[in-house]
Amino acid sequence: MGETEPYYITQSKRFCKELGMDPNDLVSPQRFLTKKELFIKTKAYNEILEVVSYFSTKLLDSLKGTPILISVSDSNGYLLHMAGDETIKSTVDEFGIKIGSLFTQEDTGTNVISLVLQQRHPISLIGKDHYHKFLYEIACYGAPIHYTDEDHLLGSVSIMVPIVFQNPLLLTMLSQVVDSIERELLLRKQNRKLNILNQIMISRTRNGIIVTDEKGTTIEFNDFALKIFNQSSNTVIGKSIYDSVLIGEYFRRVIECGAKYENEVLTFTNENGDDIVCLFDAQPIYEEERLIGGFGQFRDITDRYLFEEKMKEAEKQALAGRIAAGIAHEIRNPLTTVRGYLQFLEKEVDASTSQLFSNLLIPEIDRANKIITDFLSITKPSIKEFELIQVQHFLIDYLLKFLKSESLLYSVGLDIEIPPDAKNLTILCNREELLQVFINLFQNSVQAKRETPLKIKIFTRVADEHVQFIFRDNGKGIPLSILTHIFEPFFSTKDCGTGLGLPVSQKIVENHKGTMQASSDGMGTEFIIELPIHKLA
Repeated sequence: MGETEPYYITQSKRFCKELGMDPNDLVSPQRFLTKKELFIKTKAYNEILEVVSYFSTKLLDSLKGTPILISVSDSNGYLLHMAGDETIKSTVDEFGIKIGSLFTQEDTGTNVISLVLQQRHPISLIGKDHYHKFLYEIACYGAPIHYTDEDHLLGSVSIMVPIVFQNPLLLTMLSQVVDSIERELLLRKQNRKLNILNQIMISRTRNGIIVTDEKGTTIEFNDFALKIFNQSSNTVIGKSIYDSVLIGEYFRRVIECGAKYENEVLTFTNENGDDIVCLFDAQPIYEEERLIGGFGQFRDITDRYLFEEKMKEAEKQALAGRIAAGIAHEIRNPLTTVRGYLQFLEKEVDASTSQLFSNLLIPEIDRANKIITDFLSITKPSIKEFELIQVQHFLIDYLLKFLKSESLLYSVGLDIEIPPDAKNLTILCNREELLQVFINLFQNSVQAKRETPLKIKIFTRVADEHVQFIFRDNGKGIPLSILTHIFEPFFSTKDCGTGLGLPVSQKIVENHKGTMQASSDGMGTEFIIELPIHKLA
């Protein structure tokens, strides 16, 4: 053995010796594919063998006059193809080597096919690099074949020449041929994907498209689908679609049972917290009569759904407006009259009756009037004047001053945080109305506190062209069944509640061209009020 002999050759020879192999023996493969197995295997490798054969012919033509044999194996070491010099072919036949032979170190000792598949890089075995002496007059060169996009080992390509023709350039030439083979295989693989997609989709579709192979592995997830699910391609491509909570079972039935689905309504929340409503279609994909995958299509109908919901809400508000107008005319005027008479009679009656008027009757009439005013404010646009105000000024110099005394009164831990990037931002608002929103939220928190001390945190964050005011408490929280109704007029779970505080608050925010959302769990409730940032000219 030479000192420069690669370690894997040394290890292979040691392995042969440990198995008790005699270097003087004439060894040959001991295991072979049956005719049926060979037929199935060559059919599965048909494209690979076709590409290898094309480039092998070019290599043989370039080395015309050199006795050379080119062989191809699968990833397990089974010989699938041989081409080249007839003299070497006859010699190989004498060694008992034929198509379908399995090359392993246990059976055939140190051989180029086994080492290439083991090491996964180009290898040369020249003369005495072999363990068995009958191969000393042969030089072998081999290189692995992969699908380069996924580092999937497909097999090996090897060349054999008499040792007198050995040349290091042969390994270089082989490596270049294998590079060409791999590029062609990858190109064909990508073309197959494109052919599949061309069968089932129109270019530049506005639908979300998902395609899987026959095992449920995602191979296509178009841009619109990524947008709907708020995903990136590296988080879905190559992953099993069966793992999807939303559509995994649909695809499983499509691929395993050949099921088809059309216009299935799917509702979900993406990672941004946006509610998405889609119509979903799914069907199997066939190549001739063989199932090769599954196809799914999403049509985003969220805008249509939200429009329908807004229409319902508009109809509800229109009805509420008509009711409110009736209430204003039929109830408010009589109440005003009654209140005036009570104030007049308050001076004419005895002290106990006067106290009844001032402490009970007049405050209850005022309370009824406030309910009417609040209800009217939901149905009528705000006509109050707006002003420019900095976020920090509103929260610290206005809101905090008001809530500080309330916090002391109800033993509430109040914390207001403003990050540096939000302090000097400006919003266009009516301070009194915006203050009323936070007062309503504060009162709700106080009424929903636990036995543990109530803590309220108000903080801000910047979201694109908007500033968010987050109001968070550690109260009892709101059950999901109730959370979906909290902005509906007159919906209340409190015995003395009017059910108008949050609807009025939401209306105020909407009049400021903002949005108001709520979320809740067992740890408390959070409201997010998002208002547009006003950029000064």
